Amino acid sequence: MASERLNYTGVPGEAGWIPSGTGVEVEPNSAGNRQVVAVRNPDDGTSLDVDVTTSALPTGAATSAKQDTLLSELQLKADLTETQPATLKDSLGNSSHDASTGAIMTVDYEHHEVHSGDHYFVRGYQDLSINEVLDFTWLMPDTTKWIHWTWSIEVESETNWLVYENVVATNPLANTFTPRNSNRNSGNTSGTTMRYELQASLAAANADTNVGGAAILLESGITGSGRNAGQTLRGNEMIMKQNTLYCLRAIATAAGFINFTMDWYEHTNKV
Repeated sequence: MASERLNYTGVPGEAGWIPSGTGVEVEPNSAGNRQVVAVRNPDDGTSLDVDVTTSALPTGAATSAKQDTLLSELQLKADLTETQPATLKDSLGNSSHDASTGAIMTVDYEHHEVHSGDHYFVRGYQDLSINEVLDFTWLMPDTTKWIHWTWSIEVESETNWLVYENVVATNPLANTFTPRNSNRNSGNTSGTTMRYELQASLAAANADTNVGGAAILLESGITGSGRNAGQTLRGNEMIMKQNTLYCLRAIATAAGFINFTMDWYEHTNKV
């Protein structure tokens, strides 16, 4: 190997520190692991031979070749020309991929509650004579496991519907309605208590369920006539107030059938 010209700044020698800019020749030793450095003093031309011991790089040390490889890999990822492995897992560590196709699986939260056994429903119908009132009272549990509720009604004839909060059951309604779990493999039961009764008139309904005083009329309407003929629904869930009694009321302003649907899940906030 030919000699290289190196410049050192402050190389210690026998005659003291060699000034900056001193010429240094490096020649390899036949053993391959030592080099002889001839340090010449430019002032008087004298030189001093110094043995320089070299050692192999440690395992895994960065080299220009490794840096080139790393840069190439990073470029592939930046250009998205390399398939990137991705693993999604739920809070329990279960994979969120379909085992057959590898597709990412998602469900909306209400659907998740069905799987968890915390989703419930009520379905039914009633034939109403004119001025009859179908009343439901619904008591929320006194816990922070809150009810997230949606509903819909379909009517044959004009019907006035109302939802009251914080009513008083002067006389508990005659019949109990047991909500059904949407996951038929689950043994969970609803924390709510639902009762219902068909009343002959609005006066009779108010005598059993007091919707005055501190009660709040949350929403109301008329369906079965005009532009709203047929169906009314609440598509966005309402979170019911704990330890509170609600009244869900339908008044037949014209005789006809009513179908009613209620869906909800019972959920405790994580934070």
